[in-house]
Formats: sequence, structure tokens, C-alpha cells
Amino acid sequence: MTLTIEITIECLGEREAASLEAALTPDNRPLPKGQRFSSTRNGSVLSFRISSDRQSSCISSAMSLLSDARLFDEVWSAAS
Repeated sequence: MTLTIEITIECLGEREAASLEAALTPDNRPLPKGQRFSSTRNGSVLSFRISSDRQSSCISSAMSLLSDARLFDEVWSAAS
């Protein structure tokens, strides 16, 4: 069974969305075995899609993405 998690984040503006997308795109290539990751940006809205046959890996990646997004928000807010 494959688990797919989609996370949509609405940012304050396109500049913040572009910066968040760059910060959250995985840089640890290759991805874990059997995992697929994609992101799309439409204006200020980001969508991330994580799929894996290993459910725990998919959930772990989604939780990490959410944690990183929260940290980004705190840093972005402090810098503004």
C-alpha cells in the first residue's frame, strides 16, 4: 500500500513562497528508497506531495517538512 501526503501552505506573498520552497526542497538526494517528493508553487501557495510504500518514512518526511516550515516562519517573521 502506498501512502501519499499532500501539504498546502499559503504564504503572505510570492517572495516568501519562493524562499520557503527553496528552503524545504530536499537536498539529501537521493530520497529514501521508494519515496517520491514533488512541490509546486502557484503565486503565494505551495503544495508538497510525498508518497512512499513505507508509511513510516512518508509520515516522518511530512512531519520534518512541517517542522522546517514552522521554523522558516519564525525566522521570516523575526527578519521582517
